[in-house]
Amino acid sequence: MFNVVIIRYGEIGTKSRQTRRWFEDILINNIREALVSEGIEYKKIKAKHGRIIVKTNKALESVEALKRVFGIVSLSPAMEIDAELDKMNKIAMKLFRKKKRELGLENPRFRVTARRITKDFPLKSPEIQAKVGEYIFENEENEVDLYNPQIEIGIEIMEGRAYIFVDKIHAWGGLPIGTQGKVVVLLSGGIDSPVAAFLMMKRGVEIIPVHIYTGEKTLEKVRKIWNQLKKYGYGGKGELVVVKPENRNRIIEKLREMGKENYTCVFCKYMMVRHADRIAREFGAKGIVMGDSLGQVASQTLENMYIVSQASDLPIYRPLVGMDKEEIVRIAKEIGTFELSTLPEEEIPFIPKHPIIRGSWEEFRKLYRAVFGEEPRKRQC
Repeated sequence: MFNVVIIRYGEIGTKSRQTRRWFEDILINNIREALVSEGIEYKKIKAKHGRIIVKTNKALESVEALKRVFGIVSLSPAMEIDAELDKMNKIAMKLFRKKKRELGLENPRFRVTARRITKDFPLKSPEIQAKVGEYIFENEENEVDLYNPQIEIGIEIMEGRAYIFVDKIHAWGGLPIGTQGKVVVLLSGGIDSPVAAFLMMKRGVEIIPVHIYTGEKTLEKVRKIWNQLKKYGYGGKGELVVVKPENRNRIIEKLREMGKENYTCVFCKYMMVRHADRIAREFGAKGIVMGDSLGQVASQTLENMYIVSQASDLPIYRPLVGMDKEEIVRIAKEIGTFELSTLPEEEIPFIPKHPIIRGSWEEFRKLYRAVFGEEPRKRQC
């Protein structure tokens, strides 16, 4: 029944004309990638007057994929017809009756909302609303409710064409992936780092996921998490990079010998960032993303995050730093990574019972010299 999908964006519309066109082009490419990857045929994708119109006879089937394309604020499967009042009346009535059956309502309250995006149609928006609403009321005798309708018929008119719909489906918004460069994300098997990756993707960033290997069971879990995140990654090309640290055991043994086992987590995270820094430079990435939430665990205090941050001169982004666990879990559930993150994984035997909570940079330097025989690198500001 529906022959187009109307796609609306948010922030892109605030850009200058030239910049907005560039964002639109990338968004269209990402929309095209989403449709092709899901095997959904389409005829044409075109940007028009702050909207993107996808012509497809698979409008309903395309919704799930398009909802996951960042940059899209909302979308509506719609009927595109000539902007003639008689045709608009009939299609609006048809969609109203269809929605009424879907909802199982006998006498639903309704309203008509019209927007004349281009001014070539002779009637103004309130007049269109009144005419179409009157037509439905006369034929169905349902109550008009402008403030709390159960069914809303939307009409948008552009360049002699009318787009009529009954659903406005909310998407994630944000910016299209590919508009903000690349970053490396340290991706563990936990709940937090996938959410951090998701939030950076939402801001238009292409991510390169890096996993520091701790065991096959955890690696398999991380692969599943990444496959879920890729469902939101239209426009990105990153594949999972797995790093197997060669000196982890030596670090752990040396710290135990010195009675400084409590610094193990700080050392491990520092070395993780060193690996991420190397990979970021190989891929031309502009930063490193971590799933730290301030104060959540011992390694995520300000003092310990300061030490870990010295491992790279690249910006280190922590999009979860001000969130509590409930907020993070809510997002993880919404994006489908929570269940995967709670799957079993290997026990990590080298985590100390009493990790240092507020590590000292000077103490860390001494320990690093004892382990490696050289000064740790320090961030050059």
